[in-house]
Amino acid sequence: MPIPYNDISAVTVADIVPELVDNYYKVSPVFVLVFKGDTVKPFPGGTQIQQPIQYAPLKAGSFAPGGTFDISYVNTDTAMTFFVKYYYANVTIQGTQLPLNRGSNAIMSFVEEKMVNGSQALAQALASDLYGDGQGTVTPQTAIDGLLAAYDDGTNYPSYGGLSRAAIGSGANTGINGYYQNVAGPLGIPTLQKAYGQATFGNRQPNLIATTQAIYNSLYNKMVPAQRVMDTTSDLFSIGFQALRFNNQRLAVDQYVPSGDVFGMNVDYLNAHISEQELFGFGFTGFKELPNSVDAAGQLCFGGDIVVSAPRLGFILTNVTA
Repeated sequence: MPIPYNDISAVTVADIVPELVDNYYKVSPVFVLVFKGDTVKPFPGGTQIQQPIQYAPLKAGSFAPGGTFDISYVNTDTAMTFFVKYYYANVTIQGTQLPLNRGSNAIMSFVEEKMVNGSQALAQALASDLYGDGQGTVTPQTAIDGLLAAYDDGTNYPSYGGLSRAAIGSGANTGINGYYQNVAGPLGIPTLQKAYGQATFGNRQPNLIATTQAIYNSLYNKMVPAQRVMDTTSDLFSIGFQALRFNNQRLAVDQYVPSGDVFGMNVDYLNAHISEQELFGFGFTGFKELPNSVDAAGQLCFGGDIVVSAPRLGFILTNVTA
């Protein structure tokens, strides 16, 4: 067996930098905006999250003098419903590490670092599933009801929020339909503009576009020679993210967007409903000692769901090649 220490290492300890640097987790500006911004809606309790929507007009029109009105009753409102979805991140601590990680030789608390990792893991699970469906096709039914189902036009997901899309409208951006297009090639500005225009209703339109780095780079090369402006004023910039401007709206990279996809959304109608119950509002169960062991485990928990109350204000472009 070789001698493990030499003259220097036997009497000199390593200088540990007192900062743990993350080299694993990705970043999501959309997650930050949706889960930590004004779009958060506390969920006080109940069997479901119910979002009322208006889907039909009342009787209206011209009439001649002496004419009669059509006073027949019209159903104009219904509601989308969503079940609360639950997430966890587990933190297990080996008790035999505790007497080692203490005193002046403990540069940082390994328990605190595990807790930070746990919060990042929970955020990663939610950020990833944000671009799923929550209907069992791409992500399981236990996952949050993601944007893939919300902004579909019925092509892949005939229902959303417990409602049949066809029952209250047909065609792109009608009723609770978004705009969906299989691009099957490079993304040109006219295609992006068409999607944006389809999702525009008066002064309401997509106000955030998220895509992959590769697609962003391609759009950057097409847009910047004419634009030459980076967004340094929006809420994205204030939390450390850069974005281009397309129709004066933010176009940013989200590393959790699936390869080949572009999501256009109006975050004013994209809400994170988060439980007000302390444990499921990103709370912690506390460490529980494991039976017949000095080890302990605890879980960070989330309870809630994502609700897009106006799917027609968004779009999905898929199968885009950079």
